[in-house]
Amino acid sequence: MLTNKAMSDVIKCDPCAYEDNITYAQKWCTTCEEGYCADCEKVHRSLKMSRNHNLITMSDYQKNKNVSVSQTCVEHKKGYDLYCSLHDIALCKDCVDQHKTCSKLLSLDKAAENSKQSTALADLEDKINGALQNVSKFKKKEKLNEEQFETQENLIKKNIKETRKNLNTHLDFLEKQMIINLTEQTMTCKSTHCSNRDQWHLVDQTLKQFKEKIETMKKKASDAQVFLGTREMDKMVSAEIKFIKTTITDAKHFGITMTVDPTITSLLDCTNLFGTLSVIERKSELQFKDPKLDQAQSQVSDSAKGSNTVIGLQLKHKFRIEIERRSSIPSCLILPNGHKLIVNTHGKGCVMELNEQGQYLRNIPCSDNPFYITLIDSDRIAVTHISSRNISIINLYSAYVIKIPVEHDCRGISYKDGKLYVVLTSGKGIVVLDLSGKVLNKIKYDTGNTWVIATYKNKMYIDGTDTVKCFSLKGESIYGIYWHSENNMRGPAGLAVYNEQNVFVACNDSYNLLIIKQDGKKKKSKFLLSLRDGLHMPRAIYYDRDRNELLVCNECDGNAAMYTVTEG
Repeated sequence: MLTNKAMSDVIKCDPCAYEDNITYAQKWCTTCEEGYCADCEKVHRSLKMSRNHNLITMSDYQKNKNVSVSQTCVEHKKGYDLYCSLHDIALCKDCVDQHKTCSKLLSLDKAAENSKQSTALADLEDKINGALQNVSKFKKKEKLNEEQFETQENLIKKNIKETRKNLNTHLDFLEKQMIINLTEQTMTCKSTHCSNRDQWHLVDQTLKQFKEKIETMKKKASDAQVFLGTREMDKMVSAEIKFIKTTITDAKHFGITMTVDPTITSLLDCTNLFGTLSVIERKSELQFKDPKLDQAQSQVSDSAKGSNTVIGLQLKHKFRIEIERRSSIPSCLILPNGHKLIVNTHGKGCVMELNEQGQYLRNIPCSDNPFYITLIDSDRIAVTHISSRNISIINLYSAYVIKIPVEHDCRGISYKDGKLYVVLTSGKGIVVLDLSGKVLNKIKYDTGNTWVIATYKNKMYIDGTDTVKCFSLKGESIYGIYWHSENNMRGPAGLAVYNEQNVFVACNDSYNLLIIKQDGKKKKSKFLLSLRDGLHMPRAIYYDRDRNELLVCNECDGNAAMYTVTEG
C-alpha cells in the first residue's frame, strides 16, 4: 500500500486519463510535459511528430521536477517553437509577429543543440560553484566568529575573576599594612599615656606625704618647729605645684581616628557594575570574489607587469609617527580596512594602529616587546618578539592571543597559505610552522645576517649582507635570482614583493629605496626614493596589492609616507 508521500509522487498516464482510464505513467516526455504508460509510450514513439521527443524514466523525472522550466508561452498558452537570439527569448508561433524585424530567429531545437555542452551552461555552473565557494568561506568565517565569542566570553570571565582576586589580594595587603600602622600608633600613644600616668602617680604620692607631715607637725611638733616647717614645706609644695602646672600645660591627650582612602570609598560607592562591557560593531570585511574575475585579473596582472614594465612611485601623503627616543620601527603593514600597524620596539610592548591618514588610534598590547609582524587575515596578525622564543597570533578585535613556542629567538616573519615562515637567529635557518605551531619544515641556511623575509606565490625573498636572495618555499635556492651590492644596494633592511620579477628594497645604509628586477638572466635595479625624498635609514616597508600602495617608514625618526605604485 502506497504512503501519502508515495501517492503524491505517482504520476498518471495523461492519454489514459483523457479516456477516463487510471493508469500510472512509466515514462515522462520532457517535450510534451506528459506522463505515459508502457502502451501509450509505444504509440508516442511510433508517431512521426513525436518520434524524436525526449522520454525519461519517472525516477529521473522525480529528481528534475523541482527544476521549474516552462516550455509554454505565458501570454498565448502555446508551446515554444522558436528562439530569438537578438532578444535572448523563446517564442511561440503567435509571438513571431512581434519579432518580424529580428534577423536572428532560430528553431528552438536548433538553438538548443548541444546545450548540455554549451559555454553558457558551463558558465552557470562556474557561477554557482563560485557562489558556493564564497558562501562556504563566509560560513567558515562566521563559525570562527562564533567560536571567538565563546573564547572572548571565557577570557572576560577569567579577567573578572583575576581582577577580583587581585583586588582581594591587594585589599588584604592594605588591611595588613593598616593594622600594623594602627598597632604602632596605638603603642606610641599608650606609651605616652603611661608616662603621664606614672608622673601623676609620683606627684600624688608626694602631695600625700606633705599632707601627712603637716598632720604630724600639728600634733607633735612645737610651735617653733611648726613655724619653720611650714615655711620649708611651703617652698617644696610650691615647687611641686609649679611642676604640676608645667606638666598640665605640656600634657597631650591622643585619640586615633581613621579616614578611608577616597579610592576605596569610590569602589564602595560603585553600585552599578563590576566593569563595562562593550560590543564592538564594525562592518564586515568579507568580499564576494568572482572566480572568473579573479582569474582574468590575474592574467591581466601577469601580462601587464611584465619584464618591460617601468615601475615608479607617486607620493600620496606623508605623516609622522610619535615614537620615544631611541625607538626603532622594524616592520609595518596595512590592514584590509586601510589602517596601518606600526611596530615600535622600544614602546610599551605594543603595536601601534594608525588610521588611513596616519593618525594614532590605539596601542594593541603584546605580552612581549614586538619585533616583526605579518598579516594573517583581516582580524589576525602574527608577531615575533625581541629575545623571546615565541610567536604570538593576536586577534585585533579581542583579547584572544595564541602563543607558539620556538626553539630559538626570532626575527622576520611572513604568512603564506596557512603557513608561517620565520627567520631564526644565530644562523639557525628558517622554520615553517602552521598556525597551531606544528613544525612543517626546517630550512637550513646561515641566517646570521638575515633579518627580513617576504613570500609571494611559490617564492620567498630574504636579505643578507648587501644582498637579496630568492628561494622556493621549500628552501631550494633559485639559480640566478640573486642581487648584491653591485646593484647599488647597501644595507637592505626591508623587503616588499611587487611581483615575481620585481621586489622593493629599503636600504638602511644608503638611505634609499630601490626596486630590483630579474629580467631573464639580467639583474637590474632602479632608485625610486632617496635622502632628498625624506628617507633617513628606511627599514619598514609594506606593499598593499589590493590598493596598489607602498608604505615606507624610517627606522628612528618616526617619518613615514604612503606612495601609489605607477607603471609606464
